[in-house]
Amino acid sequence: MNPYQPIENNEFVGRETELARINEIEHRHQAAIMVVYGRRRIGKTELIEHAFAKRNLLKFEGIEGQSKQEQIDLVLHQLAKYTEDAKIAKLHFTHWREVFELIAEYLSDGKWTLYFEELQWLATYEDNFIADLKYVWDNFYRKNKNLLLILCGSSPSFMINHVLKSKALYNRSTYEIPLDEFNLQETEKFLNRSHHEVVDALLTVGGIPEYLRYLKQDSSIFLSLCRNAFRKGSPFFGEYERIFVSSLANNPHYREIIEYLSKVKFATRAEMAKHLKIQSGGYLSLLLRDLELCHFIKKYTPYNLNEKSILARYCIYDNFLMFYFKFINPIGSEILNGDFNQSPTKAINTEAYRKWLGYSFERFCRKNHTLIAKKLGFEDVRYRCGVYFSRPLEKKMPGYQIDLLYAREDKVMTICEIKYVQAKIGTEVIEELEKKLSLFPNPKKMTIQKVLISTYGPADSLISRAYFDRFLILEDFF
Repeated sequence: MNPYQPIENNEFVGRETELARINEIEHRHQAAIMVVYGRRRIGKTELIEHAFAKRNLLKFEGIEGQSKQEQIDLVLHQLAKYTEDAKIAKLHFTHWREVFELIAEYLSDGKWTLYFEELQWLATYEDNFIADLKYVWDNFYRKNKNLLLILCGSSPSFMINHVLKSKALYNRSTYEIPLDEFNLQETEKFLNRSHHEVVDALLTVGGIPEYLRYLKQDSSIFLSLCRNAFRKGSPFFGEYERIFVSSLANNPHYREIIEYLSKVKFATRAEMAKHLKIQSGGYLSLLLRDLELCHFIKKYTPYNLNEKSILARYCIYDNFLMFYFKFINPIGSEILNGDFNQSPTKAINTEAYRKWLGYSFERFCRKNHTLIAKKLGFEDVRYRCGVYFSRPLEKKMPGYQIDLLYAREDKVMTICEIKYVQAKIGTEVIEELEKKLSLFPNPKKMTIQKVLISTYGPADSLISRAYFDRFLILEDFF
């Protein structure tokens, strides 16, 4: 056998939590199934190949859009290369069980890692792959205590609903490794740039390692962003189409939901059902759940209301998708014409981009609410947190939004005003927040703690007013 040899990645950083978990599983000295999943470009392959580079690794990768028979033939072709036995490639199997049993003949002894990549394509989004695998696992694979089976996929909804929740694999030494974006510290280590550039990158494309790699190519994050987004054939320009191919089955309603939310910014369940012309029932719930599992959209509700409230809204949650719809998609025809090939920075209005980053920073702060609570000194206090928004009832009572608030059990309401701007904040922010607070309901008469979270902090004029109780700046997040 000639096992698969991963290419060493000298840029590998982070993932300490996942690597520790993998090490723990590997040293239990029993056959195990590891299910790894996460959206496209999140770094699943890099993690697995880095973690198991020194083990005997057999990797079988699914191909998008191929039939079950074509996937089986491809696996046999790959196995023929590993075994240096050309006859294997000429075998004609029609069931996955036959393939798995053949592989088992080579893995009955020794320290092996059997790795199925892009499982949703290998299985053609069907359940028979897992059903056949269950039979061979029970009768062959699990007898080798040094065998680790890895099932990896870019479709979180498929991996959760059809693999982890499958009755076939229930209670069979299955371990779950969901792979999320790089956090701020991992992004900083990966990019090795100034804190401001690191945050700009994170707010624009998210902590997706492959996207961040594109942003390292030039003297500034902004220049790399423009060159990889606005030139004909640039990777970010074509990424939108590839996202849906990798993460979701071929269902046009997924795309319709994303594109609808890109236009209206947020929408209720009823509004989306009306737009899609479908019933607001189980089918819509399935679509929304799949998109949420992929972290493409997110449901959010005013902190004080039940999640089933009619005020619950959905919005696009993925940073890259938001950037794509705001700045790439509107000028798609010009990009295809090559209008910005020579000067890609001219494709984007920098003032509009900085304003958009402000909204993205608000989402970043809500996502990192535990870190903010720690910095403000109440991480040990139980709290509910989130955004607060109201619907406009009349001209005298316009709708408004509070970026982030914490309703704390110590009878304090911490209200955060968030500003991601290029200068220190002046006193104009006081009038803005006061208007919101005058309309904000506080029936329990809780103490209000006012916090300003901004890039560079307050100007001297704002400090002298002693209006805010606390200030947090960008550096505090590092």
